[in-house]
Amino acid sequence: MKSSGTSTNSAKARSHSTKKCPECMEYMPLDAGLCPSCKLPVGKINKHGMASRKTDWKAYATAIAAWGFFFFYIWWAFIREQ
Repeated sequence: MKSSGTSTNSAKARSHSTKKCPECMEYMPLDAGLCPSCKLPVGKINKHGMASRKTDWKAYATAIAAWGFFFFYIWWAFIREQ
């Protein structure tokens, strides 16, 4: 019977002594939250030793607001009854 795999993933992550920035490929300590070279916020380490990128929620919110404004403008300029 196989185990769930979470213990093997955490064991692999613990075998790394550093993690690698996904943007500039610079090595940094495992507990770093910000790349010292490019200042990119980084997350947890994957099984290959690469740090994951943190989700930029502010950019998603800005994009959604921009699309909302665009659709409102299209409705206001071309669709609404005058």
